[in-house]
This record gives sequence, C-alpha cells and structure tokens, in this order.
Amino acid sequence: MTAINVTLDIYSALVCMILCGSLFSAQGKKARLRLYFLLMCMFNFGMALGDIPSWTCSGFTRSWYPVAQWIGALVFWLCSTGMLLFFTAYLIEYLSPKVHVHRVFWHVALVLGGMHIAGVLLSVGNGMFFTITAENVYQRGDWFWFSQLLPLLIYVLDIVIFAFYHQVLSMRDFHILSSYIALPLVCELIQMTHFGVSLLPAGVSVSLLLIYINIQSEQELRLERQEKELAEARIDIMLSQIQPHFLYNSLTAIRQLCDENPAQAKETIHDFAQFLRGNMNSLKSKAPIPFEQELSHVENYLALEQQRFQGRLHVNYEIKIRNFSIPPLTIQPIVENAVRHGILKREAGGTVTIQTKENDMAYLVIVEDDGVGMQPVMQNDHEHMHIGIENVRERLAAICAGTLTFYSVPDKGTTVVITIPKEDRS
Repeated sequence: MTAINVTLDIYSALVCMILCGSLFSAQGKKARLRLYFLLMCMFNFGMALGDIPSWTCSGFTRSWYPVAQWIGALVFWLCSTGMLLFFTAYLIEYLSPKVHVHRVFWHVALVLGGMHIAGVLLSVGNGMFFTITAENVYQRGDWFWFSQLLPLLIYVLDIVIFAFYHQVLSMRDFHILSSYIALPLVCELIQMTHFGVSLLPAGVSVSLLLIYINIQSEQELRLERQEKELAEARIDIMLSQIQPHFLYNSLTAIRQLCDENPAQAKETIHDFAQFLRGNMNSLKSKAPIPFEQELSHVENYLALEQQRFQGRLHVNYEIKIRNFSIPPLTIQPIVENAVRHGILKREAGGTVTIQTKENDMAYLVIVEDDGVGMQPVMQNDHEHMHIGIENVRERLAAICAGTLTFYSVPDKGTTVVITIPKEDRS
C-alpha cells in the first residue's frame, strides 16, 4: 500500500506543478480569482509532498527520519487548511461579479481555519491531532475526530454558500465547483475508515484539473479579452486628446499659409506630421520613453499653436537635464492645458515656460504659464480639470511612481511640476 500511496502523492504533486507552471506563464493577467486558484494548487502540492514521509520514513529509526516525519506531517496538515480556505475564497470571488456574497461566510471560514491551524501546532507538543511515536510511526491523537470536524464544517460552509447563491451559477459550473467538495469529502471518509490509505491529495488534484479545464481556463481567456478591450479603450482615450478642433484649426492655418507663405506652409505641414506621428508612436508604448522624444513632440505641438496664434503665444525652453525617461504623452497634455486654459484666456496672450531640473532623488519637469490661473478651490476639482491632466497623473503613478503637482494663482498663472523618481536612488 505504501508504494500506491507514494505514487498517488507524486502524481498529485506533478499535476499541481503543471497547473502552477501554466498559471505563472500567463504573464500580465493579474486577477484575484487566478491567485486563489494558484494558491489552491500550491497548497495541494505541499500537502502531497508532506504526505510522502509518512509512508517512506515510517518505522525507520535513523536519526533524521523522525524529523522528516514531523516536518512532513506539519506541512500536510497546514497545507490542508490552506487548501480549504482558499477554495472558499475562490468560490466567493467567482460569485462576486454576479452577486454580493456576505462577508460573514469568509469570516466564519477564517475562524474555523484558525482553530484547525492552532490544533495542528499544539499537536507538536501534546499530540491532540497526531503524533510521531518513539518508533517513528505516525499515529492519530485523541482529538483526531475534532481535526476532521473542522474541515467538515468548512465544507458545510461552502455547501451553504452554494445553497444561497446557486441561482447565479450554471448547472455545469455548479457541478464542476462542487467536485472540490464532493471528491475530497469522499477521500477523507475513506481515509478515516481505512487507516493507511492516502487519497486526499489525489482527489483534490482531480478536482483542480476539472476546475482548471472547465472554469479557470475560460477565466484566463476572459482576462485576455478584457486586456484587449482595455488596450483599445486606452487608444480611444489618447486619440481623444488630439482634439478635433485642434486638427481642424491647424489644417485651416496651413491652407491660409499656402496662399500667403508657401515656405512657411511647408514647414507647418512638417510640424503637423511630426505631431501626429508623435501621438501614434506614443500609443505603441506603455513603457517610459526618452525625454528628448517627448520634448520633440511638445515642440511640434507648440510650433503649430504659435503659427495659429502669432504674437499671442510665446515659448521659453530652459532644458538643463535631458538624459532621463518619461511616460509618453506626459508633457503635451499639460502644455496644451496651459495654452488653451491659461495663455489664450488673456487677450494679450502670454508665455509658456518648460524647464527641467534634477535633485538627488528625482528629475523635475516644470511647465509654467502666465495666463489667467485657476481659483484655489478648483485646483483639486477633478470634475472640472482637463481629462488629459488626470490621465497624465494616473499614468505617472502607474508607470514610474511619479507625481504631478499644481500651483496656481488667479490672474498670475499656473505651474505644474512633474516628479520622476530616479531608479538608482538609495
């Protein structure tokens, strides 16, 4: 029987390794449901490995065999608790998009799991759940029945969750998910009545395979579709920043220049083409780009605006630092905001100044304008702030842990400070 038990444990461990490898290789798909399933596989892997010393070391008296027995038994028992808890978490998370699952279920599961873990740890000293005899033989303790009751109550809790929320599950999903209750329960009942038989890791592995093939793989495909939809939404948002009226006005200005100043029209067309290319290139990159590339894009934008508003828009570049990277389309929306909502609100126009600096911790990009400024109460009012600015703030935080800060004085102008942390900071 020992050979059969060890073979089943090795089979279970290999199945869980394959499932874990498959989940780890699915890069970029960060989902709580996937994490819980991964933990279920990892705990069953630990349970299978922890069970092997119970059969291969039992009865042998070499000095390290009892240690292997104790370690294996602890790993098996603790992993069995984790396996149960994270199935409950998986079930709740699977249901959560369709129905609100009351948190009391998870809290009860945690209490039961905590009691089980406490009993396992106490068993090292008092043998209440299990012990290893002087002859290095695994033996059930006087409170072994209680060690089985606690997992049974967690299974009952899962059944109650099914009973409360079964209406949001398809019959197929109900059968697949409930296999994680039915198969381990059958295996545990056999083990309790036939000491020396080890079926639990194998039963859980079969259930994990069923869930992975029929449910989790579909979740992975759904995540891929969601990522594609998010990417398309991101493109839509960034394309919306090329304002239709800006394109129309730029083309109108170019048409007028074709009659008045063909040479200038040719130069403006070049700036316009470079501006569009900069936007298109930015859509292809999620990673930071060289500051020079972003600055070139801003220069093309400002050249077009200066052509439209001759005499009203002035630009001042104070570029001291260039050798750093910045998320794409970071500076242009800020400069556009300064031009449209600051400078051009003044009849006489004004100046936009772009500076770069650095300190020990970060690179700084500063965009200043001497336009009409904003009222203090409006500085943090997201509902009235240009959507491009908020887009910049969110991407700075997500891509490089950067920040964006506003300083504005009514009738004096606005200053925006972009902070890019240095990667080699201590």
